[in-house]
Formats: sequence, structure tokens, C-alpha cells
Amino acid sequence: MSMPFLKKLLQRGTTSTELSAQGNDAGELLVAAGMAEYEETSRSGLGMHVIATTATAAVVALPTRAAGIAMSNSAEDGGKSIIIDAIFAVNDTGHAVLGQSGLICVVGQTDVAMVARTLIPRKNNGNGPAYNAVANIAAGGGTVLDSVTGVAIGWMAVGTSVNLSVVSLPGLILWAPIDGRIIVPPARVFGVNVISANVENTWNCGIMWHEKQLTLG
Repeated sequence: MSMPFLKKLLQRGTTSTELSAQGNDAGELLVAAGMAEYEETSRSGLGMHVIATTATAAVVALPTRAAGIAMSNSAEDGGKSIIIDAIFAVNDTGHAVLGQSGLICVVGQTDVAMVARTLIPRKNNGNGPAYNAVANIAAGGGTVLDSVTGVAIGWMAVGTSVNLSVVSLPGLILWAPIDGRIIVPPARVFGVNVISANVENTWNCGIMWHEKQLTLG
């Protein structure tokens, strides 16, 4: 095998410093990540998160309009999209009988009325709150979703379920990485719920996302 070739690169933010990158004799460039996966999105202030301040009851069947937390994209047509990075939930109250719980979510397919903005997003880089976000977020617990978005056929399961191991105690954590698989365009709604063995299990639901101008197909 021949000696790896060297390719000169310019370091970001300078014009005088040169870096060397190695490759193999098939012409493939050998690289290593210089930052964590979401570091740049967070650094630039595009990454945000929110959690409901009030716990809501888990659902025991696919719901229609109920949600543990709901989000609307308030941007005008052609404006920024909301790219979902992850959804999560923190168990606030445990049921007296052992059972399991999991996350479900739904994304609207048509333009609908916006949910009220009762929760303020926080930036993942600590430089918030993000008052200029296009996301309107409302705590759930009632008929927060519209009748078009919140139909049983639209809900999808995400992440893995968790089992209650000690009765009547809280502390379960649900986490589902979405990693951009769900996009909420302008005038659409996104909802999150926990489906569980009993409604006495209550949860604080949350969403992590970033906002970006996209051309949608």
C-alpha cells in the first residue's frame, strides 16, 4: 500500500493556518469529527427545548385531541420549519399497580388554528429564553389538538417503553431521539403523549427541536 496522501485544508475562521488531512490510496479522505453531533446547532442558538410545567395524566388508548404537550409552527407560509430532535417525559406520579408506559406523537397534515403560547422555549446553549422562536407551545391535559391533527390514526410510537418496578413512586424517564425524522412546517401542529397502563401515572412531557428555513417536498 502506498503512503497516504496529504490534502491541505484551511481552518475555519482563519486564512493563514493550514491543516493536513490524511487519506488512503483509494482516494478516501480520513476524517474525525471535530465537535459533538449537535454542538453547532446548539452553539448558534437554533436548538431549543421545553417541558410542560404541569404534569398530565397518561392516556390508556390512542387519543383524539388530548396531548401532554402541543406545539404549533406560527411561521407564515414559506417560513421556518421546526425539526424535531427528541421528545421526552418525566414521571411525576406512579400508580399503585405495576405497569408500563411509552411515548407517542402526532404531526398535523393540514393548516390549522395555532395553539396558545403558554410555555416559553429555552435555548440549548443557555442563552435564552427564545422569545423569537416560531414555535408556540402549550401544556396539554385537555383538547389542545385540532380535530384534524389529533385523530387516532395519526399517532405513532417512538422510543422504548419503561416498566414501573416500585408501585406508587415516580421517577420513570422516557426519551425518544427523533433526529429530524419529523418536521413541523408552518401552520402545522405537533403533539406528544404518554400511553400507559393507568391514567394515575402522570407525566411532564417535553420537546427538543431546532428551527431552520427548508424547502419541503
